[in-house]
Amino acid sequence: MRANPTLALTWAAMKMWFRDRQALFWSLFLPLVIMVIFGLMNFGAFGRVDVGVIDLADNPESQGMLAVLEIVEALDITRESDRASALSALERGERELVLVIPAEFGSSGGPAAREGTGGFPPVTLEVFYNEGQPREYQVGLAVLRQVTDELTFQFTDADRLFLIDATPVESRNLRYVDFLMPGIVAMAIMQMGLFSVAFAFVQLKRQGILRRLLATPVKPVSFLFAQVVTRLTISVLQTGVLVGVAVLFFDVELAGNILSILALALVGGAVFISLGFAVSGWARSEEVAAPIANVIALPMMFLSGVFFPREAMPKILQNVTEYLPLTYLADSMRSVAIDGATLWSQWVGLIGLAVWLAVSFVLAVTLFRWE
Repeated sequence: MRANPTLALTWAAMKMWFRDRQALFWSLFLPLVIMVIFGLMNFGAFGRVDVGVIDLADNPESQGMLAVLEIVEALDITRESDRASALSALERGERELVLVIPAEFGSSGGPAAREGTGGFPPVTLEVFYNEGQPREYQVGLAVLRQVTDELTFQFTDADRLFLIDATPVESRNLRYVDFLMPGIVAMAIMQMGLFSVAFAFVQLKRQGILRRLLATPVKPVSFLFAQVVTRLTISVLQTGVLVGVAVLFFDVELAGNILSILALALVGGAVFISLGFAVSGWARSEEVAAPIANVIALPMMFLSGVFFPREAMPKILQNVTEYLPLTYLADSMRSVAIDGATLWSQWVGLIGLAVWLAVSFVLAVTLFRWE
């Protein structure tokens, strides 16, 4: 019985890829080494304390207190709109403390209290803290007590006007490696699709193999199908390996569905494989393909939130990088892996990847040449 040429070519492409040590290194080993190195580094060490503030008073006195807190270098103050969203951010590990300034803050703790010493009861400031971050909440509580003491002395010589009622909240405490893992997976998919396709097909063109292939009974679509299926398979494989290492060796808690992550790997792999075909069609040699591929990959690697949150970048740069294909892939994978989001809830990222897939496919069809 005669074997199906498409399946035969796919199996041959698989064997060729796994026998290529350089392909194995760049697609599997290098991303794994990067994740291990950054995972072992203590980037989660103590820094500024993230404090969400709910100002129910919204008067000059509460605004004055907020102004004082915002100039304290140890605190990173975020003004929250409501209690539910603030506590939700605390439970997700995005805040170390949440401070609630009550509506009566200005009446008993403001200028009206300066004329007397015992006419008003103390104002209770509610503080919810992440009990899994003891250093952060202890520093935050100490700073809050110092600020309230200073306000007490400014307003009156009486006893404390403000009391802090601190309540622990059980939160999910994310580490740097939890943030890093989805970004490294997305980066590995980009490198596999872009570089492996670009260099492999440029080399095949330069050696005349693609031109001779056209003279054989093998249909070109069968050959291309085999190459695409091989690399999509590698995308799923490397995603499974990286996620498995992160879970087993770095105790990363995978909140989402692994099948959703693998589905995103397939979509992202298709995007970058198409970009790789476009590069291989444009470049006539490996010397030309390398800088073109790097010009595409390097900016995305550092601007798409792989190693650090994009919120750390200037606002204008955030707006520009929001539409990069690696940003869509990394953000969607991070939402699924860390936040436990469903695949369909990432429709913005999926639409963005679909648009990039259409654009890159058109570029690949337009630019790709067999010789």
